[in-house]
Amino acid sequence: MTGSEPAAAPAPLPAAPGPRRRHPEDTKERLLDAAERLFAERGFEGASLRAVTHAAGTSVSAAHYHFGSKEALLVATIRRRAEPVVRARAARLDEIERRAGAGPLPLEEVLDAFLRPIFEERARPERSDDFRRIAARLFSDPPRVVASLKREVFGSTAERFLDALARALPEKPRMLIALDLQFLVGVMVHVTSGHLRDVPAPRGWPRLEGLSDDAVLGRMIEFVAAGLRAPRRSLR
Repeated sequence: MTGSEPAAAPAPLPAAPGPRRRHPEDTKERLLDAAERLFAERGFEGASLRAVTHAAGTSVSAAHYHFGSKEALLVATIRRRAEPVVRARAARLDEIERRAGAGPLPLEEVLDAFLRPIFEERARPERSDDFRRIAARLFSDPPRVVASLKREVFGSTAERFLDALARALPEKPRMLIALDLQFLVGVMVHVTSGHLRDVPAPRGWPRLEGLSDDAVLGRMIEFVAAGLRAPRRSLR
């Protein structure tokens, strides 16, 4: 290049990167994760929507966009964890009914189909203690919040297993079976929410921490089956 030639213009600098845009589904999952954690820690009434969105690193308007309300966010949080259990229960019961044909259903197998999926879901390594605690809150948070939620998420499953237990115990009145199914749910919540091992026991009681899930599940089935088969008494 001679001195009379103009200097070449410098190459333009690359544009500074703008803020990374998050995919809407990422925001939705972060909201669900934060809701699961805060609802478990504080309960539905104690966890404000603003606290959930702050923990998720997003805004209240984003929560309203994805869910519409705090109640709907709670439903979505429970549904995300409950749906694998509901599907597994249905698949196990389908198989039991297929093998039984038109005959009565084996009681212990029906109970296993109801209980085992929640033990399996709880044991998955990616599951945290948050869902264990939030599931327990379904039975301690205000009824106005959780009653309709339980019907929406678990209603069809409860009806189907009530029908299955009626087939397993054809001589037993349906009202008594419905009552006993509530007892079953109470035992299930107590065990799967961790209270079997963390409730203080009286001095001298055997320690239960070392029991395997298989051992606990097997004994639950034996215990509940005995109650379901207990002699009928009038509810009047």
